[in-house]
Order: sequence, then structure tokens, then C-alpha cells
Amino acid sequence: RQNMEQLTFIEEVQRISISLNKKVMTEIKERLLSQGITPFQYHILLIIGKCNHIGVTKLAEEMRVKPSAITPVITRLIDLELVSRYHSKEDRRKVNIELTAKGEQVIEEANEIVQKMIAHFFSCYEPKDQEQFLKLFKKLDANI
Repeated sequence: RQNMEQLTFIEEVQRISISLNKKVMTEIKERLLSQGITPFQYHILLIIGKCNHIGVTKLAEEMRVKPSAITPVITRLIDLELVSRYHSKEDRRKVNIELTAKGEQVIEEANEIVQKMIAHFFSCYEPKDQEQFLKLFKKLDANI
């Protein structure tokens, strides 16, 4: 009996995760595209912004992809004037990426949009329920 309940729990979590991801990502993608960037580009810009500047290899590690997958995206972000690429002064073989002023502005506007969306999604919950959700979400994140 417990095994069946567990299976139902797992199936329900799976169903809800897929549904939420689809709904949220569709909304986020639409809003980010209005800013001229994709969710993947947004994620890259967030990491670059958080680090001030970052090497391509380190960025690929953070994104959990190969550097060859990052290079064309970086080139596109350079074309959009959202990031700049330069060689390290200490090691000319190392290429660093940093946000431009335009990139910082796009990230700021995109963050505002995403934060408003998240606030809207959770507005149906009382503050204590939001706190409980966050506590459980953090626990899940720590164990994955």
C-alpha cells in the first residue's frame, strides 16, 4: 500500500513539474523574447553579471554544457552588444566575457519581468504558505 502511495506521489510530482515548467517557461520565454533574448541567453547573462567577468570555460561549467556550445551564443550576445569578449592580461590564451552597459540594462529589465511573474504566480498564497514553499524548495534544491 505504501509503495502505491509513493508511486502516486512520484507520478503526481512528475506531472506537476512538467506542467509548471511548461507554463512558466512559456511565459518567461515570451517575456524574454520581447527583450530580444532567449531563456538560455538570459541564464548566461545572469551568470556573467553575477561574476562581473568570467572565462568561457568556467561559464560552460556553470551552464553544464561544453565550451563549444557556449561559443556561438556568446558570439550572438556580442552581436547584440550585450557582452564583450577580451583576452586576459595575465594569460592571453584565456578569453573572458563581461556584460556591457546594454547587457546590464537588459538583465535589469528581464529580472524585473521575471520577478513580477513569480510574484504573480505566488500571489494566491498567504505569506506563511509562501515561506513554507520556499523552505521546502530550498531543501529540495540542497538535496539534488
